[in-house]
Amino acid sequence: MKRKSGIGKVLAPMCFMVITVMSVCRTNAAWAGNYGYFTTYNSKIERGEIELMFMNDLTSPSKIRQDEDGRGDYLSHMIELEYGVSDRLASEFMVEWYEDLKTSEKKYTGFRWENRYRLFKGYFPLNPMIYAEYEDLDLATRYKMEVSGWVDPPYAETGGEPDRERILETRLIISEDVGPVNLAFNWLNETDLSGGGTAFGYTLGLMWMIHETENNHSEHEHPGNKADCKCESEMKGCRCSHCLGRGGECPCAHAGMVGIGLEFYGALGDIKAFGFNPSRQEHYVAPTFMYHINSHWMFHTQLAIGLSAASDEVLRLNLGYEF
Repeated sequence: MKRKSGIGKVLAPMCFMVITVMSVCRTNAAWAGNYGYFTTYNSKIERGEIELMFMNDLTSPSKIRQDEDGRGDYLSHMIELEYGVSDRLASEFMVEWYEDLKTSEKKYTGFRWENRYRLFKGYFPLNPMIYAEYEDLDLATRYKMEVSGWVDPPYAETGGEPDRERILETRLIISEDVGPVNLAFNWLNETDLSGGGTAFGYTLGLMWMIHETENNHSEHEHPGNKADCKCESEMKGCRCSHCLGRGGECPCAHAGMVGIGLEFYGALGDIKAFGFNPSRQEHYVAPTFMYHINSHWMFHTQLAIGLSAASDEVLRLNLGYEF
C-alpha cells in the first residue's frame, strides 16, 4: 500500500545527526531517570522530583486513517506533571488535545492518571515494576502514548461505540543497566472499563547515556548532609538542598547529559484476535535523541517510522523542566 508523507524526508538528516553525536561524545555517565524514552518506561524513579513535561507530535496518518477517518496531518499535544512520591513510587497526571492541520479542528480530548511502582527496594535483576493508568478520553484522541489492538480488525465489529474511552492500562516493566546503556521492555494491556475487552501491545527501548563533562556526581552517601554533598562546591548554580530526598541522586549531575536511543513499539491484537499482523497493526522503529540542557531543562526528540501500511509517521518533540 503506497503512502505519502513529508516526515520521511527528514529521516536521512536525522540519522546523520545521531551518528555525528555518537562519534563526538564521550561515554562517562550514569543513567538517571526516564528522560530519553517516549513510549517505554524503565524502572528508574527519583524520590522528591517534580517534573513538568510539554509533549508535542506532528503526525502524518497512514492511508488507512486518511481514507477511513478523513484525517490529514495533525499536531497532538500533552502536558504531563510527575512527582516521585518515593524511590519506588511515581505518579503522573496528563491532559491532551490536538490540532488538525487539514480541517483546522482543535479539540481537548481528556486526561490520564498514571502510577508506577517498583517491586523491590534496591537492586534486583531486571528491576520489575508494575504500572497502572486510568484514561478518560474522547474517541478522537490522537496522542500516541502507546500502541495496542488493531487499526483494521480481522473480525467484524459489533455494537455501537461509547461516547468516551475509559481505559485501565496496565504494564509489566522490566529494565536493566549495562554500563551507560539502559535496556527496557514493557508488556502493556489496555482494558475497556465499559466491557469492550482488552488490547495488547509492547515496547522495547535501548538508551545509551553520554556525558560531556569529566565529573560524574550521581551518587552521594548522605545527600542531605552539607559535609558530604558535593553539589555546591563542584557544580555551578547547584545547592545541597537539590539533593534532599533524592535517594542519592544529585540532579545537577544531569546537566550536559546526552542520550542516544532506539525504541520499537507496536500492537499485538486483543482478546478477540491475538497475534502479530503488521498489515492491520501499528509497528514502529524510532531513533531518539535527548539532551539535558542544564540541571533543570531537558529536551528530547524522536522520529517514529511506521513499519507497516497501518502505521503513521510521527515527528516527536518534548521539553521538560525538573523542579
